[in-house]
Amino acid sequence: MKFVTFGEKEYLKKLLLNNEVIAFPTETVFGLGAISTSEIAFNNLVKVKNRAPDKPFTLMCSNVNQISKYAYVDDLSKKIIDKFMPGSLTILLKAKPNIPYYINLNSEFVGFRIPGNKELVDFIDYVGEPLLVPSANKSNEKPCLTPEEVKQVFDKEIEVCVTGKTESNIPSTIIKVDNGIITLVREGTLLFSDILKEVEKC
Repeated sequence: MKFVTFGEKEYLKKLLLNNEVIAFPTETVFGLGAISTSEIAFNNLVKVKNRAPDKPFTLMCSNVNQISKYAYVDDLSKKIIDKFMPGSLTILLKAKPNIPYYINLNSEFVGFRIPGNKELVDFIDYVGEPLLVPSANKSNEKPCLTPEEVKQVFDKEIEVCVTGKTESNIPSTIIKVDNGIITLVREGTLLFSDILKEVEKC
């Protein structure tokens, strides 16, 4: 494994388009990324992650337009996205019909995140498609927090890790929005009570 920066965006994009998995920092923990438009890339990510193939990955996006390609964004969801994204929030939204099977794996919902790391958002925008992104760890193990930890875990399995620092070292807060009801799935640094307060203002 070699270490690179987001400045080598053309090289990183080429790896993704070749269905390879890369690692990079987010504002929470390090993540693994694969292009969302390829089932081969999805399968490679499942293998690297050592994860059951029936569990969908979060789609990491650069803007709300990428989200709306895969799921329904109603007024409530849009308010939450506009207020808290980019940021350490993952939002589960109802999937649109006819999206690729491996995106939602028969689930009614897809998880989306616009990360708070600007270099990462700009890179996803450059790639032009969302990335399938779990945390950088083998299933049921602790997420990697440094490039060195990524190398220790994935050295023989992925070609590159983008260097950089994480901030909170705590995974994102996850909420589900369904028919006007907001449900907490997992709380991170963003407090669920703060989300509800902001929604009540609208």
